[in-house]
Amino acid sequence: MNTCEIGRAGENKAVLWLEDKGYKILLRNFRKRGFEIDIVALDKNRILRFIEVKTVHNGCLSDAAFSIEKRNIINYLKGVDAFLSANKEYSNSKVSMDAIIVTSKDLHYYENITSDLVF
Repeated sequence: MNTCEIGRAGENKAVLWLEDKGYKILLRNFRKRGFEIDIVALDKNRILRFIEVKTVHNGCLSDAAFSIEKRNIINYLKGVDAFLSANKEYSNSKVSMDAIIVTSKDLHYYENITSDLVF
């Protein structure tokens, strides 16, 4: 399995998990102005969730968590802004940037990963 296939399998697993938890998947792989958001979903409380998915194939959980760096988050926030600009119906929504790390055995969901960042 190549890197793209591993990533796609991880995203598919994440989508199934989110749907099982009652999330409505709005978009996958939203691309605009050079930015990509893996999953855009609406949760049961109508919070708009922008979700980065990292799949661990050969490595450890912390490797995937640390691969989401400040520069990635800054670019991701630009992607969120582009999504909101293109989808005005969500412009007043509460938003959260989340991450899902998929391993061969399980899935780890982290909400609001930008809450402790200092820019």
